[in-house]
Amino acid sequence: MRCSFCLHEFNEEDRAKACGRCASFGGCRMVKCPRCGYEIPQTPNLLKLFQKWGKRRVGTTK
Repeated sequence: MRCSFCLHEFNEEDRAKACGRCASFGGCRMVKCPRCGYEIPQTPNLLKLFQKWGKRRVGTTK
């Protein structure tokens, strides 16, 4: 995942650490950048599925 504010690349583990300090205890739909603290809306699971599907289709040749 990439922060849209500071462009820092981070993984799911780093996201969990930064959100662990949140007062809502991970109940919100935001992702917090571990470097700058900027909150990014979480990508919906359906969109992730389409992105994954699209990457697979681009990699295949007919």
